[in-house]
Amino acid sequence: MRFWHTLISLALTLAAGIGLLVLSGEGRRLLAPALQAELVVQDFLVPPGFGLDPDRVAGFMADQLAQRLEDDVAIRLTLKSDVMKKVKTIVLPRLMNVVAVQSMMHDIPELSAILDIGSFRRTVRGTVHSTAAMQDVALTMPGALLAEVDGAKVKLTTTSTGLKALELGAMTVGQSHAVTLWLDDSALNADLGRSVKLGAAEGLRGQVLLWGDHDWFGADMEALRWSRWLIGAVLAGVLLFGLASLLLPFLRRT
Repeated sequence: MRFWHTLISLALTLAAGIGLLVLSGEGRRLLAPALQAELVVQDFLVPPGFGLDPDRVAGFMADQLAQRLEDDVAIRLTLKSDVMKKVKTIVLPRLMNVVAVQSMMHDIPELSAILDIGSFRRTVRGTVHSTAAMQDVALTMPGALLAEVDGAKVKLTTTSTGLKALELGAMTVGQSHAVTLWLDDSALNADLGRSVKLGAAEGLRGQVLLWGDHDWFGADMEALRWSRWLIGAVLAGVLLFGLASLLLPFLRRT
């Protein structure tokens, strides 16, 4: 009976100690792999109707150019009336159509960013760090539209399974990257805890820690701060009880 009492007390003490480490923020270091990502997920709210309509932009530009053709004296003196008519009715509509304007807008980085903002629904921000030398480090992220690494915009790639991936390349010992990703509608229905993966060359799997994602067990602890103290107090009580149960037999013998 004493053996089982000691074993149960030891298990309770160990579990309570690990629980307190987790609540204090140190639990993430327990048995942590060499490659790890710590990410925070947040909703990206956009005002209704925000963005640029390529159709309206194309129509506005075509009207403005047609008006300049009418107002510019040098053009009117250079071109004949029939040529002016063909420019307004044939040339301008072909140059300033929706497809052409949308392509030009996407070619301008500042305008392209504004167009993409209307599709953003979530952001993922955090760090990826390594305690060993790694090659071909990559982070998969469903629904990713835009990514930044250490403040610089980088291109996203598509994996063989159709997932978007952020390639970080080689990482040295102790190196870390600050990453930010913007996700579209598909990320709202995805279980990021299961679909976000971190890996490197030779099949090495890293660990991904997510904060702020929805519908996880115990998520209310983020909002109810008193619940953390309550759980911490319970764990501390269990820890003291377990230690007392382990120490009392030895104290009685002495």
